[in-house]
Amino acid sequence: MTSTWSVDGPEVGHLVTRIFDVTRTEPLVVVSPVSETGSPRIDVARLVELLPAGTEVAVLATMKASRVLSDAVDTQFQCYGGSVRAILPGAARTDYWRRHRLFTIYPEDDVEAACRLIARHVADSQGTGPARHVSGTAPHGVLDLRQAAQLAEYRRRLIAGGAGDQAPRPAVPQAGPGVVGSGPGPKPGPGLRKAFSRTAPRPTAEEAPEPEAAAPEAAPGPGPAARSITVDAAVLEELLDEKVDSIVRRVSAGVEEGLLALLNEELQAQDRERSRADSLAEQNADLQLRLEVMQGRGGAVPRVFADPGRQLRWEIEQEWLTGTPESERADGLRTFTLGPRFLDSMEAEIVPRAKTVRVMVDVLAGHAWDRHETHQFTDAPRGGKQRVRDDGATAWRTYVKAESHGAPRLTWWQCADGSVEFGHVGHHDELI
Repeated sequence: MTSTWSVDGPEVGHLVTRIFDVTRTEPLVVVSPVSETGSPRIDVARLVELLPAGTEVAVLATMKASRVLSDAVDTQFQCYGGSVRAILPGAARTDYWRRHRLFTIYPEDDVEAACRLIARHVADSQGTGPARHVSGTAPHGVLDLRQAAQLAEYRRRLIAGGAGDQAPRPAVPQAGPGVVGSGPGPKPGPGLRKAFSRTAPRPTAEEAPEPEAAAPEAAPGPGPAARSITVDAAVLEELLDEKVDSIVRRVSAGVEEGLLALLNEELQAQDRERSRADSLAEQNADLQLRLEVMQGRGGAVPRVFADPGRQLRWEIEQEWLTGTPESERADGLRTFTLGPRFLDSMEAEIVPRAKTVRVMVDVLAGHAWDRHETHQFTDAPRGGKQRVRDDGATAWRTYVKAESHGAPRLTWWQCADGSVEFGHVGHHDELI
């Protein structure tokens, strides 16, 4: 049975302990949330259904938990931005970053296909033991350093002088440790073995020399001098080429490994930035919609009522309908009244009329504080107490133009019954 547990910020320490628990024998799947919704992009319930029995699933409940985990472990164990990581048993901090696979889930991905991919990977990984960290050993070469130096010099002479067979060839002792021949030294390669196995042809019966008289047995003395065996130049060149190819392969493998590690770090940094960009993209889409609506309404406001009050109410309603997304129009606008001096202050045209109407809509929709700078209207230029009428209404001022000292303000009253009364629109110093 698959076990699932939710991990909050304070519980990340227990998750880290479980990741490196040597007694854990099944994979541990970590699921992270996205910043814009605070929940995973993948269907956790569906993933649990598809995972093999015994798999543990840890769901990071908050973005804070994801950040704490990233600070507590190395990059090969981090999980963020809606991604899912499958951590195999026997995890160690020195593990290679590819061992514990990270599945990045994007908004346009097929959730069902992603769940099946993760479940298939976990099923294929069951029974995997701890990673084996085997240190490399130097390969045993055919020749030692002295012989390799002699061969390199011989090859240089062949290439430089074109001497061919006239160039002096290095002599290789027939026996002795560390050289080609009998003894405990390294065994010759196939090329050398073939060259060394060549023997003089056996003479025929016609060519056989006449038997000579047996020579008197010589007294025992020092052993015969060691014979020199010549090595074919083509064989030596082939051996050198093999050595060079082996070195090139090892160097190429090391460079490739380093490049892959750098690429992985860049991809992880890109995933983190992508999670931040998702939230900004939604905010930008909303602002773009507002901008398009405002640009589409360019031109003078049509005059549909002769009465200034009814005309202003109609403009407020049109601004709310055309400039506010439908999702924000569910609660409607608060009821409002116009003070005795308000219509006259509107005719002054200190700021564009459409701008004043937009601010009035935000006040009526409850966005005076989060979309504009709004403060209490006090009874003194500096300090003082908020103005309160006898009926309990409180006075407020909202910036209409730029948020700068002396900019035009919209003065309005918050009535006790929840309605709004617009009192004046004008410069900062008016009505003080």
